[in-house]
Amino acid sequence: MRLLLTERLEFQEFFDSQTPKYAILSHRWTGNEVSFQDFDRCKEEQRPSFDKISNCCSLAKNNGYEWVWIDTCCIDKKSSAELSEAINSMYAWYKKADVCYVYLVDVSWSGDWETTCDEFRDSAWFTRGWTLQELLAPEDVLFFDFHWRFIGKKDVSSANGTSLNPHISDVTGISENDLEYKDWNPPESQCIAKKLSWLSRRNTTRIEDMAYCMLGLCDVNMPLLYGEGEKAFLRLQSEIIKKSDDESIFAWFCDKEGRSLSFMSGLIAPSPRCFAESGQIFTELAMHRKQPYSQINKGLAYAIPRPGNWTRKESTEGDHYSLCLECHISSSDMDFQLGWVVIDLIFYERSWRRLQISSKPVILAESTLWDSVTAEEGCFFETIYFPEIYVSYIEDLKERLLHRFRIPEGQIRTRPSGEKYEIRSLEQQKGVAV
Repeated sequence: MRLLLTERLEFQEFFDSQTPKYAILSHRWTGNEVSFQDFDRCKEEQRPSFDKISNCCSLAKNNGYEWVWIDTCCIDKKSSAELSEAINSMYAWYKKADVCYVYLVDVSWSGDWETTCDEFRDSAWFTRGWTLQELLAPEDVLFFDFHWRFIGKKDVSSANGTSLNPHISDVTGISENDLEYKDWNPPESQCIAKKLSWLSRRNTTRIEDMAYCMLGLCDVNMPLLYGEGEKAFLRLQSEIIKKSDDESIFAWFCDKEGRSLSFMSGLIAPSPRCFAESGQIFTELAMHRKQPYSQINKGLAYAIPRPGNWTRKESTEGDHYSLCLECHISSSDMDFQLGWVVIDLIFYERSWRRLQISSKPVILAESTLWDSVTAEEGCFFETIYFPEIYVSYIEDLKERLLHRFRIPEGQIRTRPSGEKYEIRSLEQQKGVAV
């Protein structure tokens, strides 16, 4: 880890236990950031772009810190090996920092929270993918405006006594409880669906960074392959599956903007946007089926108990089922506060597909589902396979569905683009939420 000496603005490398206490900077990149290669020249010429670095060092020095870490200049990005190490280690570096200074370049603190509140909430810092871990990992997070005036601190009141957490929670979709730093319940211990829901509102300049910025929060490591595009997010989920049995990774919803609105897909989500409504998912009361699932060359292999959490629906061909995942969802707008997440499956063209019928997974009351989801001792497990990702755009898909699955024509409509179809339940047509 390369740190910057706040006194003389010089670099020094440290390894593991040798690393001293340090402050760390979180900020939004602009077009004129100072790189590791340009550091000495910008320092000598006192360029305006160097002001952010010098002001951060002055602040840290005044707070008693000899060392600071700033991502723009403390990583040699021309070295792919160093960049990969830094990205895989970044969550840990932010977590180990004594304090994190958040520099909001688009906020001007007036001294009065009422007049600054809207600027603070509208800051682009809350919309960036990389700043998610920078918000959650450190214990102490201090916010500063464009002129380095103190606004407030996460978990505590702002400079004039107003709590920042309700506003941060509202704009990020992260609950106030999850924003509070706890050694016994850190952010990385939350279920996968919830963590990916935090990412769903954010963006990155490079498509691949939507996956890479989640390595620490998801507690996985993987090499960086810039140029792979959206495959990076699929690879992230594959790495998670290799070391975790958290089935909430399959509890993603149809995205209002994305490709998952097509008829069928695999169990793996094509985009972080698919988790936009998964913030209420949790796994603390899971059924603990404890049967392994894994990625193989045939796709995702998933073991299903029969009978058990495998519930057959009415189908003349016997290939349409509902699968109860080992995760719950809570919702304040339902008659009951707790339900299991259930997804529909169809056997189609020699493999299983997830069928997108409504904009959300089916949610059933616990009392109505308990008997059907509890696998009895000694029950038979059948392994089924899902393709990594599958989206059907065939023109005659509507006719095939009408004929094969006996779906009434009134429940299928063509999307405005004319490229995808969507099944709508009768309840949806009547305007009833399902």
